[in-house]
Amino acid sequence: MAEIHHEIKVRAEPDRIRKAVSNPADLEAWYGGKVSLAGGVVRFDFADDAPTFRWRVEAVSPNEILWKCVQGPGDAVGTEASFRISGADKGRELIQFVHRGWPHTGGNFRKCNTQWAVLLHHLRQFLESGKAAPALNAPA
Repeated sequence: MAEIHHEIKVRAEPDRIRKAVSNPADLEAWYGGKVSLAGGVVRFDFADDAPTFRWRVEAVSPNEILWKCVQGPGDAVGTEASFRISGADKGRELIQFVHRGWPHTGGNFRKCNTQWAVLLHHLRQFLESGKAAPALNAPA
């Protein structure tokens, strides 16, 4: 199975990072779209006919948040995304991101690889500035 790997260092406390990847209001601030949470499933709705994504929160621990895709386009369903948090240098935390379970490296895998890189930069901007800077548009 193919995996997407990214990492980014941020100036934020681990509790703040966990909140940013699990709280609907925070997710809207950096990820974008309209985000809702029900029954442990985070739903992302977007403008411009972009696909709806639903991620079930599988695990939250001090060092990792794990999501499983339960709705999305193509091969995305069944994949897992993890955000692993660990200490870094210069007062920063390292976020190691892995999106695993892809059956191949074509199509949506490539799109998601690029999109996650963009999203992680928006996450860092939000964590370090406290200002909303969503990567994707919410529906009107």
